[in-house]
Formats: sequence, structure tokens, C-alpha cells
Amino acid sequence: MLEDILLNIQAMIPSAPGQDALPTVLPFSYVCSGLGALILAKFTGSIGSLTVPVHFSALLIGALSANWLFRGLHLPIDQQLQQPMLVSLLGMLVAAIIMLWWLKPEGRPT
Repeated sequence: MLEDILLNIQAMIPSAPGQDALPTVLPFSYVCSGLGALILAKFTGSIGSLTVPVHFSALLIGALSANWLFRGLHLPIDQQLQQPMLVSLLGMLVAAIIMLWWLKPEGRPT
């Protein structure tokens, strides 16, 4: 079911030529970055109406850059869906830690 939803989102997203793994990574990255931005906004300081878009951008950049950096990695799991999901989550984890460090909640000591 999740794979069908991601494939439907993938059909709506134009892909760049020469990017083989990118079409399978983009739908998952968009969905998880959006959900992660909403969750991350609860734990960081507020920067006004830009809080969620900044978090979304950071998480998306983290996911896409992790997939770009580890594009030659071959793990003993499914290369089309499971590996991009795992690598995207690791990239978003790094981006979330940076955002938690950078945007500290109000009242928290530095």
C-alpha cells in the first residue's frame, strides 16, 4: 500500500534526465520531510511563519544529499524502495539534529 502511494506521487513529479534513483527517492523524501517538519517544529524554537518551511527544506536537503552521497552503496536490501528509504531517513536524522541544535527552544540554556 505504501509503495502504491509513493508510486502515484512519483508519477506526478517530473524527473531530471540522468537521475536513475531520484524518481524513487523524491516521493518518499517529500512526504517524510513534510511530516518531519511538522514534528520538528514542536521541539525547536519558533522563527515565525518560516519555521515549518525551513525545517522542510533542511530535511529535504538532508534526504536528497544523503541519497546522492550514498548512490553507489549496495546494501543487502531492496535497491528500489528500502535502501533509498533507509538512506533518506539517515540524511533527515542528521538534518534534524542540526536544526535542533541551531533553533533551540525558548527558555532552554545554551
